[in-house]
Amino acid sequence: MRERRPGDWKIDLARRHPLESLMEMAIDRHPAFHRLMSSTASMDRLDFQLVGPRERLCELELKAKHQRYNGWSQYSGGTSEADLFILDELALRKILGAGRYAFLVINDQPLRRWVIWSVMDLVLASKQRANRQLAIGSGHTKAKILLDSSDSPHHCDSIDAALDVVARLVDTVDSHWAAIDAWPTNRLIPTIGVSS
Repeated sequence: MRERRPGDWKIDLARRHPLESLMEMAIDRHPAFHRLMSSTASMDRLDFQLVGPRERLCELELKAKHQRYNGWSQYSGGTSEADLFILDELALRKILGAGRYAFLVINDQPLRRWVIWSVMDLVLASKQRANRQLAIGSGHTKAKILLDSSDSPHHCDSIDAALDVVARLVDTVDSHWAAIDAWPTNRLIPTIGVSS
């Protein structure tokens, strides 16, 4: 794992703008959504605020995996590099704070796929956490959350298909939210018997 350099932030921003524009256009043409606002420059809002199915206010956080992650295997808890996605802990907290209609949409460019996480999928996902010192020498640390993309039950090959998944999830989240049944996940979770 290489330490971030001052120029890395400019590279990250330059890569984000075309992807953000692509998402805006996809949202604007999708019949299930009405985009209220794009907040891609905001530090305290998710990237997009929308009205979705059932007039639900929902929010999307858009992230990208531009290249393979090198040097993270010691932190990844056995997750293959291909399925590894690294998310800032601050971004995770923002997604959780946005509520049950918040979604993380990842453009995994090396594998040419889109991975979608509902807020509950993120809560239930297996994760690893890695801290690193900030390079500015302030004594502060930054936390990274290492996710296994195979834990998400939602993988697509296009941005339009990813938004179809988000629309379907918005439409069904209430029925799962209040149900006694386990949240539908991709991960195999053992079932335990209860003896009387």
